[in-house]
Amino acid sequence: MIGGLQMLRGVAATLVVLFHLQAAAVTEGFDPGVLAAFIGGEVGVDVFFVLSGFVIFHAAQGRPDWGAAGFLRQRFWRIVPPYWAALILTLLALAGLGLLRGDWSGWPEPGRMLISVLLLPLPDQVMAVAWTLTVEGVFYLIFALTFFRFGARRAITALAVWALVTQGLRLWPGGLPPALGLVFYSGVIEFLYGGLIAQALAAGWRRGAVVSVVIGSLGLAAVVAGIVPLHWGREWVAGLPSAALVYGLAAGGWRMPEWCMVWGEASYLLYLLHLLVFSIAGTLLRMAGVAPYGSVPVMLGLGVLAVAVSVAATLWLERPYRRWTRGR
Repeated sequence: MIGGLQMLRGVAATLVVLFHLQAAAVTEGFDPGVLAAFIGGEVGVDVFFVLSGFVIFHAAQGRPDWGAAGFLRQRFWRIVPPYWAALILTLLALAGLGLLRGDWSGWPEPGRMLISVLLLPLPDQVMAVAWTLTVEGVFYLIFALTFFRFGARRAITALAVWALVTQGLRLWPGGLPPALGLVFYSGVIEFLYGGLIAQALAAGWRRGAVVSVVIGSLGLAAVVAGIVPLHWGREWVAGLPSAALVYGLAAGGWRMPEWCMVWGEASYLLYLLHLLVFSIAGTLLRMAGVAPYGSVPVMLGLGVLAVAVSVAATLWLERPYRRWTRGR
């Protein structure tokens, strides 16, 4: 079961990387070339949300000894310290850029720093990708407060209520205030998709794995390429194909090559670090007279560099860190 899902993690993070590369090219007035095919690559986030819902339910069913406090501790050690490390590196890079340019206008204000350090579900995070971690944090709290006391069905019910509220609030006149936008982000229904898949597999469902993978892959490809627009509702046009893929890969239980497993294992650090890698490498390239987003080969080189840095950090830093946290 784990092989296909681990590979999917790598695919999801890489889609986000390619999306940010093409978006940077467009922002700076360059032609993204073949990378324009990833105009909807941000759907990697939707894949992550469905995967998260599945993995949390699946893992917790096998660890009744966790309890709510144990579960939250485990999630803290897995998610937050690596994020803090990436945040510190980002702040160091901003400081270096400020010294280099003699311009500190990009340095975050104290309130923004506090929001980022505490991973509060509020806008204006220092790291652009951190908003997804704050939504994940709300999901973890709802899961911990329901699953370990009332069981999986009540946890599913709580997620369904959360999702229904977020869908209803989409109709709120004038939209939600920014302070509530993340807590009531409409895409939280994707956690529910993952939880339902975990329950289905626990009940013995395995049929249609190949068909689900094909349908999910085609559906996501259409969104990634911009054929199906995200404004139709990304929790539907991207979330449902993501759910089909997660179900199919989990039900199929196919083995994957070792490099796929490492790719997936490095996905979290790739997600956290790729924008930082782009920023540092891009600054050095500009100093050398090269436009970092001016040609496809250079952009692909940035993408490969981000993957290489993330894999190296996973093998030499994150793996020892995870071994250390298992005793805590």
